[in-house]
Amino acid sequence: MNTETINEKTLVYRKKAVASHDMNSPVFFDRYTVLDEDPYASAFAYGRKKLFAKMDKMIDDRLKGEGQVLELACGTGYYLKHLREKGYTMTGLEPAEGMRARAKEKNPGVEIKEGVVNALPFPDNSFDAVVSVELFRYLEAEDIKKGYEEVLRVLKPGGFMVVTLVNRYALDAFQFSYQAKLLMEKLFGKQIINYCDSVTPAGMRRYFKQHFNQDAETASALFAPLRIIYKISPKLGSWCARKLEHFDERLNEKVWHQKFAGHLIVLVEKK
Repeated sequence: MNTETINEKTLVYRKKAVASHDMNSPVFFDRYTVLDEDPYASAFAYGRKKLFAKMDKMIDDRLKGEGQVLELACGTGYYLKHLREKGYTMTGLEPAEGMRARAKEKNPGVEIKEGVVNALPFPDNSFDAVVSVELFRYLEAEDIKKGYEEVLRVLKPGGFMVVTLVNRYALDAFQFSYQAKLLMEKLFGKQIINYCDSVTPAGMRRYFKQHFNQDAETASALFAPLRIIYKISPKLGSWCARKLEHFDERLNEKVWHQKFAGHLIVLVEKK
C-alpha cells in the first residue's frame, strides 16, 4: 500500500504497535514460558490457556489437523509452534524484528515473513485458515478494514479466519483504565504505548456483513473478573482460576455472556 494515501493517525498507531512489541519481545517470551510451566500462574497464562482451547476447537473442527494455516502477528511463535505440532502446515507474518527472531528460533524451517496485515505478501487463495491473536486491537479503523480485506483475499474459497479482539464491555475494568490513560494523554501529553480498539460481538457481526457481505460467528473465553483477582494477588488468582474453571467454561458457552468475557473470538468463513 502507498503510505501517502494513509492518514497520519493510522501510521502513528501502526508504528506504536510494532515498536512496543519489538521492545517487549522478551516479556512475551517469558509470559509464554510461564504458560508452559503453569497455565494458572498468571492472568496472561490462564487467559491464553482458555483462548487457545477455544481457537483449537474452531480450527480442528474444520481442518481435522490438515491444511495451510497463516498466523498474522505471530509474535514469538508460540501458537504457531502449537498448531504446527498438531499437524498444520504453518506460515507466519510478524512486523516486529525482535518478535520475528524469536519466532524463527522456535520454529526452524517455517516461513515467517516480515510484513503488515494491510499488505499481505501472499498470493490470492493461498490458505485454508488465517489466525490472529490480539492483532487488530492495536490498529486504527483504516488498517483494520484493509487488513480484513487482505485476509479474505489470501483465504481459499471456503477457508476461514479466526481472530481475537478486545471486548468493549469485558468485566475486567480494562476499558476504564484505558480511557483514563487516553484522558491523561489528551490533558498532559503523556503518550500511551498503544492504541486499543474495542468492539462488541453484535457489532462485529454487523461489521462483516456490512463491509464484506460475510457472516461472522462470535465466541468468548475467560471469566474476565479473574484478571482483577490476579492483579490483587497472583496466588489468589491462581487458586480462584482453578476453583472456577468449570464455571468459566459453562459461562462462556452462553451467548449473552460473550460481550462481558475477557476474550472475544470472531470466526468468518469465506464465501
